[in-house]
Amino acid sequence: MEKLRRRYFKPSEQSYFLFGPRGSGKSTWLKTQYPNALIIDLLKPEILRQYQAKPERLEALVRANQSKIIILDEIQKAPELLSVVHSLIEEQQGWQFIL
Repeated sequence: MEKLRRRYFKPSEQSYFLFGPRGSGKSTWLKTQYPNALIIDLLKPEILRQYQAKPERLEALVRANQSKIIILDEIQKAPELLSVVHSLIEEQQGWQFIL
């Protein structure tokens, strides 16, 4: 396993997209930076199918979870979730979404 490199990025306190090339350590960095976040890994086929079939499941999960930080890894695989995320952000309940 390669050594984790120092990143010069100050994370936002608001919701944001994290872009970067494949294999550059985005997911690893997020897990290190936000150890208590709710992480939804859409790279896992069963999880992807679950949210594609019924995107509103995301809303129910966010409301039922204690964490205010929600990471949606590989969001590009389920663009229908963006409307749910947008709606939740508009509620201004203190949730931070990292996509």
